[in-house]
Amino acid sequence: MKQPATPNAAEETRTEQNQTGAKQKSKKFPTPTELISHYQKRGLEPAEASLKVIEDLQNALVRVVSSSRNASSKDKLVTDARKIDAINGRLAVVDAKLETKPGYVETFALGLASGTLLNGINAVWPHVTRGIGQVWSAVKSGTDPSST
Repeated sequence: MKQPATPNAAEETRTEQNQTGAKQKSKKFPTPTELISHYQKRGLEPAEASLKVIEDLQNALVRVVSSSRNASSKDKLVTDARKIDAINGRLAVVDAKLETKPGYVETFALGLASGTLLNGINAVWPHVTRGIGQVWSAVKSGTDPSST
């Protein structure tokens, strides 16, 4: 397996871009396919080129993470404390919602009770409407509803 001359393909493409496109002001990062083709031009097989691109991306990620760790520890502690407070607040809301909701047994009991109540209302409703209708007709005709 041939190894490229420099360890990082991104650095190589940047130097090539600086040489060829010195007039360009915005830097365009190479795409993964461009990086793979770059390593293939250097003599690597496609699978080896893909692994090399992944390795370069992992190294770049490690550099970015380690550079963010160099920030002042006080700012980091304050930021972490705020994140933890936000997470605790969200967990408290979720916990409160879960505690107020009934379980399976309570839900079944509520459904059974509401079904029984609806059946009772359905059984009584025709008698109520008949009584209201008798009172209404008696009021319209001017007779005493208790005498009928």
